[in-house]
Amino acid sequence: MNWKRAVSCGALLWVLIFFEVSILMFGFKFDSTNSYYYLAHYPLAVILIAIASLIYFRKAKAGFGQGFLVGITFIVTGIFLDSVITIPLFMRSSYSFLIRSDILIGYLLTLIVTGVVGAVKR
Repeated sequence: MNWKRAVSCGALLWVLIFFEVSILMFGFKFDSTNSYYYLAHYPLAVILIAIASLIYFRKAKAGFGQGFLVGITFIVTGIFLDSVITIPLFMRSSYSFLIRSDILIGYLLTLIVTGVVGAVKR
């Protein structure tokens, strides 16, 4: 596995999801208590995860196991970036954000989508 490439794609995914969530929250005025937010966010997140995974697997060995490892790398990269950027700037140091149920569902989606993309690219 190419760690530098996986971390770079994970950072790209984090940026894309950050903008997607910002557009939903500030552009469409959806918040995390609104069911329309989740109806829009999860399908868009799947698409963004698939795009980041396809970018990674363009020049890397593919397979479900590799996809799973890439997914773990994406998640760790996202947690790091949330810990140093999102939480201090927007959440007022509430690190419990990282274990909210909607965030945990996002982690699970990341593992599933990266694994499937890895298996399909094989």
